[in-house]
Amino acid sequence: MFPGVLMGLDWGGRRIGLALSDPTRSLARPLGILARKGEELLLVPPDEEVLIKLATLVCENEVSGLVFGVPFYHLSGDPNPRAPLYLETGRSLGVRLSLPVFFHDEGQTSARARELKSRRKRSRGRKEFCDDIAAVLLLQGFLDEGAAGLKEISPPGLNSPVVSMEEKAQSR
Repeated sequence: MFPGVLMGLDWGGRRIGLALSDPTRSLARPLGILARKGEELLLVPPDEEVLIKLATLVCENEVSGLVFGVPFYHLSGDPNPRAPLYLETGRSLGVRLSLPVFFHDEGQTSARARELKSRRKRSRGRKEFCDDIAAVLLLQGFLDEGAAGLKEISPPGLNSPVVSMEEKAQSR
């Protein structure tokens, strides 16, 4: 696998949580939250304003790949019918930013992030969002599962390598 910093994305209808790995890919840290305009729907391809902000952050932080969270399953264990929309959004984003994309099951990272945030005191009564913490949990989970051993593939029609957790599991 290629070296460098990875950016974790917890993609939501209203906000995108962002995290970065260190160059050794052992630790994840929060980067911030991007607000999205419009309805609470996934946009494929991502809107231009979000794309420009992401491109700027990618350049500023010398990002060499994206880890895109996908809710493959509900808590009940049933497949999530919206997962293909996340996959399509992630692939589109990778192509638009000319970066490889690695899909990782978000595994209820938003719920865990809300739990962590609830343990902290709020500052001056402002509502605090937890999307960046969800992105850290997502990215750290990816790093902890041995991301260095992933095999990159390039699906037809994409210039960027894309690897899903399902493909990772099949290669074991």
